[in-house]
Amino acid sequence: MIGLAFFVYKRPELTKKVIESIEKNHFEKVYIFQDGLKNEADRESWETVSRIIKKIDFAETEIFISKKNNGLANSIIGGMNYVFERHEEAIALEDDIVLSEGYKSLAEALFEKYKDNKKVMGICGGGLGIVVPENYKYDVYFNYRMSSVAFGTWKDRWAGFERNPKILTEIYKDEQKKKMLECAGTDIPAMVYASLEGKIDTWATYWVLHQINQEGYHIAPVDGYATDIGRSGGGTNTVNCTYRYDIELNGRKKEKYNLPEDIFIEDEIIQETKSLMDIAENKFQKYFDILCMWMRLYQEHRGVGDYFCDHGISNIYIYGQGNLAEFLYHDIYPSVGIAGYIVEMRKMAVYNGRNVFDMKNYEGIEENVPIVITPSYDLAFIKHFFKKCHIKNEVIAIDDIVKYVINKGGEIC
Repeated sequence: MIGLAFFVYKRPELTKKVIESIEKNHFEKVYIFQDGLKNEADRESWETVSRIIKKIDFAETEIFISKKNNGLANSIIGGMNYVFERHEEAIALEDDIVLSEGYKSLAEALFEKYKDNKKVMGICGGGLGIVVPENYKYDVYFNYRMSSVAFGTWKDRWAGFERNPKILTEIYKDEQKKKMLECAGTDIPAMVYASLEGKIDTWATYWVLHQINQEGYHIAPVDGYATDIGRSGGGTNTVNCTYRYDIELNGRKKEKYNLPEDIFIEDEIIQETKSLMDIAENKFQKYFDILCMWMRLYQEHRGVGDYFCDHGISNIYIYGQGNLAEFLYHDIYPSVGIAGYIVEMRKMAVYNGRNVFDMKNYEGIEENVPIVITPSYDLAFIKHFFKKCHIKNEVIAIDDIVKYVINKGGEIC
């Protein structure tokens, strides 16, 4: 029997939705861990959550309400340690993760299938919003990256896990492990450092280190068997709103899942992971370089209009709303039409008199109009975003435009 460890604190509305999804999955035993009150401002919502979890009657429960605030990471590690004293497989479910009705069925299939393969370190209910190839034949994929969205593992894999930053040093000493870490995303070391500085409270980052140090892999489903509904801000580590990792809750219970017999790595999925999770390197430097090149054009009484004239482009979308987007707008309009703006997550429906599109509102983007990317340092993610939204427009990086005009020289078109 799977031990379900459910972690809550002070978000009653989210907690209710997660409990409803637990009930639909017919878990027999639920261990509920409520972290202790952090400050008086949280008391009302914290006490509401306490009342909600005490009313659960569809499964056998053990409820633990801490007298002190331990923080997210310590709560999960302590709770999982307790559950693993009683179960061979356990799932860590946070208070903002909603399960599809087929989640438990998939988890049972994965726990059984890979229980003897010690290189398979963990499972989850939802990946990172990865777009898998259309011809991919399995219901799950292997990755170097883990997902904490309905994370599960076996007792023997959990053994020895600790939040130890020294593991990062050990990984760097081994070329194979170092390569695996790079494939998991360049943000992992940065999150370790942020954890050491007390900026984030993470256990999952250290699980990635633990997994890679064991030269292990993580399993994620192609469809969404769990999704995070807490990315609107206000979570422990999710302060800003984002659609970046959104997963459609479309996982269905199956009589038989199509699972690889052994670990199977799909290179395109690994590249998708990197596109989504890699940190843009030298972000400020790239911005500064483009800005300097643009200023050089201004000194020569030139602009970037040459590029669009030479390429026969009369209408574009602009990705971004920062300074470079403003420079571009003022440099080319009205010679080049602006069909609209595209961002990761819009804060307004209209900007500069044009419609704004994002990851949730992209219907209406005209396919034959090129998109100029002004934050080109984030080009890999933006291409992933377009792929996820089925946006097939031509993509042009702003630095390529500026370099083209500088290298061309001569008169303005």
